[in-house]
Amino acid sequence: METALSFLTGVLRYVLPVLAVIILFTCIISLFRNRPRLHKLAQLVDQNNGSIIDIDRWETSIGKSKSNDIVLPMPNVSRFHAVIAKKRKEWVITDTFSKTGIKLNDRSVHGSAVIEDGDIITIGSIPLKFLCAEAVSASSKTQMRNEASELKQNTGNVAYAVLVDVKTHRPIYLRKKDVLIGRGQNSDIQINLDTISSEHARIHLTSRGWALSDLNSHNGTKLNGRFITQPQLIFDEDTITFGDRVFVFYEK
Repeated sequence: METALSFLTGVLRYVLPVLAVIILFTCIISLFRNRPRLHKLAQLVDQNNGSIIDIDRWETSIGKSKSNDIVLPMPNVSRFHAVIAKKRKEWVITDTFSKTGIKLNDRSVHGSAVIEDGDIITIGSIPLKFLCAEAVSASSKTQMRNEASELKQNTGNVAYAVLVDVKTHRPIYLRKKDVLIGRGQNSDIQINLDTISSEHARIHLTSRGWALSDLNSHNGTKLNGRFITQPQLIFDEDTITFGDRVFVFYEK
């Protein structure tokens, strides 16, 4: 009996450290595999000199003080001039009680205003072009919905849901409850772009509603500006990005 216990103790003395290393290695792999991707959310392009400023935070402060995320050391820029932030499904700029104010497309901003891709934000005397393909206002989403609905009625298309290309406003109707999106010939929705994988993503109807999954694509899939690593429920007017192509999802 004592011999057996001694043998077992000797075996465990070597086996347990090996198991601990294997478990640790597995945890590290899982951590790196599921960690969120780091990426720029938007850009500001100085219209005076063409310089580009990346926005990589959901809330970005702008001003003359070095405490800001974006520092603009100009006399007519206040120490804490403005904040650009993602608020739910929209991007918003807020004047933080600056002396010279903010202009959005040559119109003064009082308090806060929704900003979209291509808008010109003037801070002091610096015109900055806001670039973010996923920045779509509620009014623009309503317009795209109306256009897609009108086209659907005119053509007699039958669909469970629709994706509208933000760039072209072209609607793509989901005629199945399980749809494969990708560059490959077998895709239900084929997007012939280099940034799209052969089998990029899947949209399917579940008992809880519509869900979006990334199929280990090379450039990833984003839901409302965030990369997804697991299936996520999607709702009306959500923005979905495959590679660098942005769509708005409409349930009806």
